[in-house]
Amino acid sequence: MLTNKILFWLQFLLLTMLSAAFVFPSLAGPVSLSDSTDSTGTSLVPGDTDDPIYGLEKTLEYNFSPVDRALLRKALTDYAKNNDPEHIKIKRQRQLMRDSLKERFAQCNNDLDDSLDRQEVTECLPQIARHFNAVDVDEDNVITFDELELAQAKWRERHRAAEAKLELQRIKEVEAEIKKKAAQPKESKQAATSGQHPS
Repeated sequence: MLTNKILFWLQFLLLTMLSAAFVFPSLAGPVSLSDSTDSTGTSLVPGDTDDPIYGLEKTLEYNFSPVDRALLRKALTDYAKNNDPEHIKIKRQRQLMRDSLKERFAQCNNDLDDSLDRQEVTECLPQIARHFNAVDVDEDNVITFDELELAQAKWRERHRAAEAKLELQRIKEVEAEIKKKAAQPKESKQAATSGQHPS
């Protein structure tokens, strides 16, 4: 809960700074020629000093070190993830899946040694038994909960990659269809105009 409050105030601070630069550019004070030039009249500040984005970039650059900017960016990203309803839903589903997996692991663990041997896996998780060697990462002939969870994460990633590949293929097919449709009227117009003779 403390982290959410910190992230909220960081976001509030950043939004306040951003809105102040865009909504109230006069708060920074008027930019006078004497402030931004040296005694010869040469500009000390590169770029357009009246540009509010330039002023904001300089403000952030001078007030925050690169490390602080990176930390602020990470904090804002984490805050956005924690307050995004879709992300919260996904996070909740993953937790339910993890709890279900842990419960199933506990049911299969007959000897209560926090690992499943081949016999336990074959009796209780036949679909995992077929891939026992792939799931047993450390090759100690038992599967721990961490190994089972890792196998599930790998499967989920492979599934996501396969879906992305199918989606890319679908996009390419739609793109080819659009190009084909766009080419057909051009061909028919060219045929119509070439068939007519100027009088």
